[in-house]
Amino acid sequence: MSMMQEILTKRAEKTPHLEALVGGTTRYTFKQYNERVNQMAHYLMSLGVQKGNMVGILCKNNHPVPTIMMAAIKIGAVPVPFSWQLTAFELEDLLQTAKPTVLFYDEEFADHVKNAKENQIVPHMIQAEKGFHTTEAYEQIFAEHSMEEPSVSLTGEETAFMLFTSGTTGNAKGCMITHDGLDAYFKEAAKRPVKEGGRFLAVHPLFHMSGILNLFNSITSGITIIFEIDSTPKTIWDTIEREGIHMMLGFPSVYTYMLEELKERGGKPETFKYAAAGGTKVPASLIYEYEKQGIFMMEGYGSTEAWVVSAWRHDMGESKADSVGKAVPGVQIKIADPDTGETLPQGEVGEIMVKSPYVFKGYWNNEEATEQVFTDGWFHMGDAGKLDSDGFLYIMGRYKDVIVRGGDNVYPIQLEEIIQHMDGVLEVAVIGIPDDFWGEIPRAYVVKDANSSLTEKDVIANLQSRVADYKVPQVEFVRELPKNTLGKIVKRELKDLVLGALQ
Repeated sequence: MSMMQEILTKRAEKTPHLEALVGGTTRYTFKQYNERVNQMAHYLMSLGVQKGNMVGILCKNNHPVPTIMMAAIKIGAVPVPFSWQLTAFELEDLLQTAKPTVLFYDEEFADHVKNAKENQIVPHMIQAEKGFHTTEAYEQIFAEHSMEEPSVSLTGEETAFMLFTSGTTGNAKGCMITHDGLDAYFKEAAKRPVKEGGRFLAVHPLFHMSGILNLFNSITSGITIIFEIDSTPKTIWDTIEREGIHMMLGFPSVYTYMLEELKERGGKPETFKYAAAGGTKVPASLIYEYEKQGIFMMEGYGSTEAWVVSAWRHDMGESKADSVGKAVPGVQIKIADPDTGETLPQGEVGEIMVKSPYVFKGYWNNEEATEQVFTDGWFHMGDAGKLDSDGFLYIMGRYKDVIVRGGDNVYPIQLEEIIQHMDGVLEVAVIGIPDDFWGEIPRAYVVKDANSSLTEKDVIANLQSRVADYKVPQVEFVRELPKNTLGKIVKRELKDLVLGALQ
């Protein structure tokens, strides 16, 4: 058996009565958690789920997510958490790609999965929750199946779970994370300041890599996870105070709003000491503001494919707060010329490349895309960066044609394809522009036919019906777009023009 199959069993044996999961009024110890995972595992096997089969999850943050995930891992199946932010159109495309044997979903996503259910894209579909409460059908699983440990043999190279991301082509790609990769990470690099018996607030989406890492870390470290469905600043602080939370993870934008609320409250709850951030760079000014309140922020840099690459903690020094820290144990970082691949001298800006035991094994059914992101065992992060003399990594921008809006990736080609098909559109280019709050936001520059009556509102309305809200860009009509001698739009020139105008 792999380590990941056994971690919950071993934790339940070590601290059976320690609280493990809290969601609303529902509370489970590690013993109860493990028992429910075993029951879910036997249920999945009764549906015909076998080693290597996909198990889809479209649920908000609550105890069903880790229960389903760990059950799938125990029997060698592959949990696939889907983003809540997807439209029905986008979700169906991913379901067609992953072909899960079973999909668990919340009531609020019933319309999203309606077509998939009618067309029998997924053989088995179970509504797990209604609001913050589990359904009768979901709870019936635990009344009918055995608590005995399932016995399934796995090799370390097999896929433990899969997360969807997209490349610059905009096509959805499933990142396959291996059992060996997870084993190595939790043996070598998973270090948290909160120890056994600590309490962690999970408001960060559990379809994000960093959110999932904390689910696993709670088991390996013996930490209680508290789920909160209402993530307004007031509710978060109320929950932190009520539950005695020691640490949480969130996007920098979440902490910005929380800071305003904290100042109005006049001080932090006594137990709360650590605020971890991920998804996008944390402004050094925000780190300083939280330290004034007696809260230490930390941040990590990585990707769905590479997992955690580097981390910064307050004990590394405020003078390095504008970096993303040092490489975590086991990870090698080099800065390379994006054109030649040659390693650049210290302090020069180039493409960030990593070699790591935690890097994914490839994209699901897409060998060509996998080969494109590796060179001699080094993974191309697609980001521009530099290393200083102390080994701290600084992110300078991106080489990939991807926009990171508050931690969520926005892929221009997806938006461009939709806009390009609208009547009256001649050309379109989507780029990211700086934003003080989100870090970066998408903006579409559209060239339309002189006789077209198309408006910015028309373009936005069309996009809102096809993509998640966070992807919808600002829209600006222009007379022409910069091109090279072959007639190809040169986005770098467009961005330079836009940034120059903004400055």
